Amino acid sequence: MKKFICVLGLLTMCSGCSLFQSNTSLMKPPELPANQQELKKAIQQYVPAQAEWVSPANEKKANKIIKEDLDQNGKNELIVFYRLPEETTQMEAIVLKKIKKKWQRIAHLKDLGRELDKVEFNDLTNDNVKEVFIGFSYSKDSPEKALTVFDIHGKKPKKLFESPYSAFFSGDFNDDNKGELLLSLLEPNQKHEVSLYHVKQKQIETIDQLKLNPYVYDYYQSRSGRISPSIKGAIFDAGMGAHSSLSFIVGVINNQLVNVIPKNMKEEDLFRASSGMSDDTNGDGILEFSLQKEANKDLPYSEMPLIDQYYQLDDDQVATMIQRSYSNRAYAYKIKIPKEWHDVEIHVSEDRRYVKLLSSEDGSLLFDVFVEDKGKQSDLQEWNVITETNQFQYLTKSLPEEWKSFFQLIS
Repeated sequence: MKKFICVLGLLTMCSGCSLFQSNTSLMKPPELPANQQELKKAIQQYVPAQAEWVSPANEKKANKIIKEDLDQNGKNELIVFYRLPEETTQMEAIVLKKIKKKWQRIAHLKDLGRELDKVEFNDLTNDNVKEVFIGFSYSKDSPEKALTVFDIHGKKPKKLFESPYSAFFSGDFNDDNKGELLLSLLEPNQKHEVSLYHVKQKQIETIDQLKLNPYVYDYYQSRSGRISPSIKGAIFDAGMGAHSSLSFIVGVINNQLVNVIPKNMKEEDLFRASSGMSDDTNGDGILEFSLQKEANKDLPYSEMPLIDQYYQLDDDQVATMIQRSYSNRAYAYKIKIPKEWHDVEIHVSEDRRYVKLLSSEDGSLLFDVFVEDKGKQSDLQEWNVITETNQFQYLTKSLPEEWKSFFQLIS
């Protein structure tokens, strides 16, 4: 009886709450922050309810609500791309600006294909308002892409420029404190051109054009920025054959586009046996191009592990190697190879889970990585845990002070 009274008392105390929540309430999505709710509500005034909001495929962490200070007054405008379910319709975009504490549409952009590839903003017209650079395609698998540049400074948006492209970048490439457009167009085995544009007297004009070797496959990566301490430009990584690749280094020098071949190398030296990624690997603001070195003389070429060697140009266009690494793309990590390890031999297990870096001089173990499925029970007493993901655990026999500077996950 006492137990019954206690239970009854508990139920009475909880009369304003629920001891057992329904499935519906448990599955209720978390509420958006107040600021996000405000933005979403403002956008929904102008975007059809059935529309799908779209983010650029070119950006790994793209947001479907793009924030950008277009008129450079210290306050962001909002840009949202969307498409309707019907496959015959094209993508559209709206630009919203906060006027008198209320978000209002200041531009409506149309005829933008079906797939959004890339979006950039830059003041090409030198009027202190950034233009909107939109790269798109008409289908998901199409290699053919189109760029449209919109000037939204005025009552109606104006198309400044339209062109097919393989890669494009906006920025001040010739250090004249004005925006330019660097655009490349590659039609494998037919045409390969890079063009530099600027606006003169409210019209887009070509500053220079450069023809490159067209006998390559499509780009699998491209980067723009400084290619040496004082030269700006871009590096285009293109495929050649089944696995091989080549980098095209293009610099803007005295207002001219230059196909830069390092003075201490030949053009054929830029050929790689596999796909290498050009990037700013050491974070100094200068892009590096990669070459590759075989890392095990006893293996057939088809099984050969390759060391990526990253080279940086100086202003005299001489290349110097600044970093080396080995990438295990099957398990998404790379091992940085320090300069002290002069000659390295790499052994990789058949399933690619175990990688050993050995000294070519005496065969001693320099570093190793073993990848184990997360949660799998194994005898790993001799191993140190480097890190783990949702799927894998990364282990090594090396000490923490060593692997912390050598090991890096890659996306």
